[in-house]
Amino acid sequence: MIKVYICEDDTKQLQTLQQLVSKVIIDRQLDMGFGLTSVDPHEILAHVKSQQPTQAVFLLDIALNSDINGIQLASQIRDLGIRSKIIFVTTHTELSLTVFQYQVEALDFILKDFPDRLYERLNTVLRVAQERFKAEDNDQNSYIQIKIGETIRSLDVQHVLFFESSMSPHKIIVHLDDGELEYYGLLKDVPDLNSDFYRCHKSYVVNLTRIRSLDKRYRRLTMANGETVLCSAAASRYLVRQIGKIRFAN
Repeated sequence: MIKVYICEDDTKQLQTLQQLVSKVIIDRQLDMGFGLTSVDPHEILAHVKSQQPTQAVFLLDIALNSDINGIQLASQIRDLGIRSKIIFVTTHTELSLTVFQYQVEALDFILKDFPDRLYERLNTVLRVAQERFKAEDNDQNSYIQIKIGETIRSLDVQHVLFFESSMSPHKIIVHLDDGELEYYGLLKDVPDLNSDFYRCHKSYVVNLTRIRSLDKRYRRLTMANGETVLCSAAASRYLVRQIGKIRFAN
């Protein structure tokens, strides 16, 4: 179920939004339910950090009578790596450009100035949010999530080259097309993240779709970016049998 969060510092408007969202969920039979509604952005943030919802929609006012505004709250939510859709409900049209500056990728920007249109706007945007989550679910095998500190990063599998054991205990380095990331984890658990990940050596897990060639003599894999990875004898035999598209060196 998609969790809905509302942050609005005016209690009357908070109640109105909650009632309208409830009506949309019921009328359209959306797979949604409330996570938390609050006048306090810090309460929203703390709840999201502790609950880690898999899918969430956030309806945020911009001026929140707090030390952070709705745009900053959205930015901090994005930093958590939560699969979320951000919707701003506000009277502050002059701040719309700031939304883009913070790169929070808002799904919609709804003005409170037209209360008679709020239901229809919410009806539209909440249905769009659910449809987009469903579309993402169809492609969920294309992404993996790793936790780096307090941040959860989503990585596109097609950009992952290989994983290797780090010199730091209980850490893994993931090699990507555009760099490297180090995080806490066990190499033995990596193949469970995606069916294309294969442990070819005690110190390496490779993305089978990113192997360029296999040198059987030296038991060494060359990845798509030219980096080389060690390969065990057993893994070498497996790859010869299973990966027909790899170019093998003699």
